[in-house]
Parts: sequence; structure tokens; C-alpha cells
Amino acid sequence: MSELEKQVAWLTALEKIRRVIAVYAKAGDDKNNPQVLASIMCENAHWECEGFGSFDGRAKITEELSKVAEERILWSLHYPVSPIIDVSDDGNSAHGFWWLWELTTMSIDDKKEESNWLGATYDCDFVREADGWKISHMVLTIKKVVPYSDIPSAAV
Repeated sequence: MSELEKQVAWLTALEKIRRVIAVYAKAGDDKNNPQVLASIMCENAHWECEGFGSFDGRAKITEELSKVAEERILWSLHYPVSPIIDVSDDGNSAHGFWWLWELTTMSIDDKKEESNWLGATYDCDFVREADGWKISHMVLTIKKVVPYSDIPSAAV
């Protein structure tokens, strides 16, 4: 493979992985859409976040993240920020790190909801499969959750 071909393959991998990150964020904003999440997860993927759980396997991850969206994070708007992606020399795996800025509405108990700003980081391993790049291991680390008040539109 020529140097130019290597560079094109590397750039293509970066863009396809960035797309997986964006699709993951969009699925999160769609109540952790299980069909979309399944399309970007390896069969034997691992997902974890302190306070939410640790799940193994695509089916279990999509099932549990859907429950999180129904029961705990009722609404969200994800902003994945500045991913740092390192693609392996053979072009078949990669590691990514990025920051997350997220607006949420969380269920505090059965009767109360709270709007929050959430700051977090992701550490994620990706693998290239026959049908594209997939998440193989993902760790979400929540750094800060800060409540905020919704301002009625008439007050703006």
C-alpha cells in the first residue's frame, strides 16, 4: 500500500469512527434507541458507567440503556466534543476519548423531574467489522451533574 493509500485509509477510518460517535449520541437523544445502538455495537461489546451499571453483550447493553432512558434520563441532548482517535497500525481497531456536554431531564423520584447540565468523558475501543466500525468497549465517566432551572419562554 502506498503512503497516500495509507493516509486515505487512516482518514477514512477517523471519519467513520466520528460518525459512530455521532450516531451513538443521536441514539441517546432518541431515548437510547435500541435498534440504532445495536447497529454500532459489537456482539460481545462492554458498556459501563458508575451509577448506571456495567453491561456485557449488544442485547444486554441495548436493553439496559433503553431502561435508563425510560426510567432515569427522560430527555437528553448530547454534545460529544473533540474526539481524540488513535487508529491501530493495521487499521482494524482504534481507541477514542472525548468529552461529553449533555443537557438532561432526570427522574429524581416517581414524582419529580430535574433539569441538569452533565459533564462527562468517554473512553472507547472500536473494531472494524465486515459491516463497519463498531463499539467494543465503552466507559462513560460522569464528572459533574449540576441542576439548572428551566426559564419559561414568556420570560425570555
